[in-house]
Amino acid sequence: MLRTNLARSVRHLRRRRGWRQSDLAERASVSRQTISRIECGQLGGARIRTIGRVLEARDATGDLVVRWEGERLDRLIDADHAAIVGSSVDLLRAPGWQTQVEVSFNHFGDRGRVDILARHAARSLLLVVEMKSAIGDSQEMLGRLDVKARLGATLAQSIGWDRPAAVVRALVIGDSRAARRHVASLEPMLASFSPRGRQAVAWLRQPIEAAPHGLLWFAKVPRARGTGVTRQSRVRTAHGAG
Repeated sequence: MLRTNLARSVRHLRRRRGWRQSDLAERASVSRQTISRIECGQLGGARIRTIGRVLEARDATGDLVVRWEGERLDRLIDADHAAIVGSSVDLLRAPGWQTQVEVSFNHFGDRGRVDILARHAARSLLLVVEMKSAIGDSQEMLGRLDVKARLGATLAQSIGWDRPAAVVRALVIGDSRAARRHVASLEPMLASFSPRGRQAVAWLRQPIEAAPHGLLWFAKVPRARGTGVTRQSRVRTAHGAG
């Protein structure tokens, strides 16, 4: 399907401009043979960067849609994310944290949405939680979380909570071998996220010690065959993460 759609799109855009394949090739800085292969749906040897240049030559852009077992993968990723949010809310509410999910903000140019805001009233603590079913751009992820934590007190007051004495960042990541390897590879970028794993969950259950700068734990996301995920209110911490 991807080959067919891309081939038709490139051919249509080229012909609409009245260009020959060689004209498009010149403007995209590729060979005419490359244009011919793309328009024939022969993408085996074509790099994504090359395809991008061809589209840009006609002021077009393209999005890659990945499907798995008949489903758009973004729907499955959304389901994974929802399962992680659900299990984490259950984990936080059990020891008495108040939670708000999907808290949007627009503060002097900083826009976004916090997956979970959690408040421990007795300790005057605010937890700003970022959920990831899989880690993508780690620098962007941490940058967004820093902005949300910086605005934490403002966000708490915007939903009617008292101004917290301390704001704690938290990363919750979908549990998998790949995710654990990825986290291990991000040291010392994630050095400030301590305690981790079981120790992080233990602190959440009894936040009597000084508030940490950051927490990190892994959430198990059980999968149902062919349908993405089923929700389970159990958090599994990473072995060796604390």
